[in-house]
Amino acid sequence: MVKLSEKKKKDFRRDKVLKHANKKEPEFPSFIAGLDTYSGSWDFQMAAHLLRRTTIGPSIEEINQSVTDGLEKTLEKLLDEKFISVDPPINYQDEDDPETPLGSTWINAEKRVDDFKRKNSYAAWRVGQILDRDKDISVRENMLLFWQNHFATEATVINDARYTYYMHENFRKNFLGDFKQLVKTVNIDPAMLTYLSGIYNVKDAPNENYARELFELFTVGKGPIDGEDSYTYYTESDILEASKILTGWRVQRNHVGEGREYFTLDRHDTSNKTFSEKFGNKSISSNGDKEHEDLIDLIFENDRVSEFICEKLYRWFVYYVINDEVKSKIIKPLAKTFRDNNYRIKPVLQQLFRSNHFYEMYIRGAVIKNPISFSLGFLRQFTMYGFDELDNFEKYYYWRARHINISDQGQNILDHPNVAGWPAYYQEPLFHEYWITSVTLPSRTTHIKYYLSNNGVRASQTDNNIRVKSKPLTLVQTFKNPHDIVDTVDKLCEWLLPVQSEISQDLKNDFVNIVVGDNPNIWEDEYNDYVNDPDDEKEESLNKKLRSLLKEICLMPEYYLS
Repeated sequence: MVKLSEKKKKDFRRDKVLKHANKKEPEFPSFIAGLDTYSGSWDFQMAAHLLRRTTIGPSIEEINQSVTDGLEKTLEKLLDEKFISVDPPINYQDEDDPETPLGSTWINAEKRVDDFKRKNSYAAWRVGQILDRDKDISVRENMLLFWQNHFATEATVINDARYTYYMHENFRKNFLGDFKQLVKTVNIDPAMLTYLSGIYNVKDAPNENYARELFELFTVGKGPIDGEDSYTYYTESDILEASKILTGWRVQRNHVGEGREYFTLDRHDTSNKTFSEKFGNKSISSNGDKEHEDLIDLIFENDRVSEFICEKLYRWFVYYVINDEVKSKIIKPLAKTFRDNNYRIKPVLQQLFRSNHFYEMYIRGAVIKNPISFSLGFLRQFTMYGFDELDNFEKYYYWRARHINISDQGQNILDHPNVAGWPAYYQEPLFHEYWITSVTLPSRTTHIKYYLSNNGVRASQTDNNIRVKSKPLTLVQTFKNPHDIVDTVDKLCEWLLPVQSEISQDLKNDFVNIVVGDNPNIWEDEYNDYVNDPDDEKEESLNKKLRSLLKEICLMPEYYLS
């Protein structure tokens, strides 16, 4: 088999992935399309773009089905709000947990002083939910990551996996729904009360941690300084007044089940709270355990809330540059849709995903995949055989190992770097380039090489012979002309590499040569021989050729893009 030259690969990757980091944000074209409904053809490339941005690792089958369905039916499936109940995480490794026997869930058990293994269980469970291929296509898992990043916490600080789990379930129940209600829920969520010191916020010593982030990160955003202790959309005095409103909330650690938060009036500041001119100098009077909801209602009177959230959705799903034209043509109209629909997320995403702007050429393949989309998306794209042989405990060990891998790449779904979330979604001018460093890049390449190796990856803690392994021939046999290696390469490139304009015919010829070497007929001959007289040895010979091919394709810089 022929390999791409190391120099060719090295030069290409340096130019496309390890290029010098942005010193300033790139320029947009002089004219961008707006939110008018997409009017172009609905083909494989467009369907692939939509599913790459909204789901995690779309399969060829899912993309082909989207082409058949058309844009509107695809959006109907993607944005289905139905709540899907899933089995909760289980204790898979802690034989010493007195409250939770192996194989049972800990979500309603009493608190474990040593919570480390429960947190591992939660992380493994989250990976398992993302990798589940039995679900219909949906934006759900991507939106759950969005909310987890928007309301960022650190499970290590919270130190109670039950709280982390129930916060996630609140997101799951409302992943496309009422954002205003979601903020009210997060106000008194045990995980957030613990993480940002809300449980220590009392009338005699107001704690401003959560109130500050409520303005700066969760609702209006921190604007430029426009006066002493003033940040365009709120002031320091507003933070203090908000913190008073939020006094009195506590968490009952030994409570079993949901509803661990509770309100204590004797710890609550019952005075009137008066806000600055940013909020019309309005006051909020004492209203017990409903007063925190009055605060959110006041904040949401500012149109800036809708614009701030639409900006964050845009950066998550579309592109990280938001210039004046994007603000006027995209963000402000989306924000109006948001307000007109009582702050429901679904209508905003409907308008965005069916817009001409979303499908513009310079948007496609323009962002670096985050580690979850890259590594877990890869595992969703290529069915790994052998996984079904694992028992439930071994599956958790396998998922936990995948969690360690994506954490090594910079996206730990247990612990965010801080309350601001992952820097790739807010830190200018680098944004998505934060995902690629001299530390994280080797972890990505190793992931690809291991899973496309001929030995596969060990998946069992007890049996080295149980391994998950790719069998790409099973996929290729679904193609129209699986005997034709040129056609097969074309199809794989179209599926896996979003920037088709960068994939020259010479490069595709190199890919073909990886399989055929000096014998242009070898693939067709071996494939036909296998079809006519199949056996395991012939099948594995074809799989080895395809693994070598896919390894080169998936190590191309374009595969890192979405």
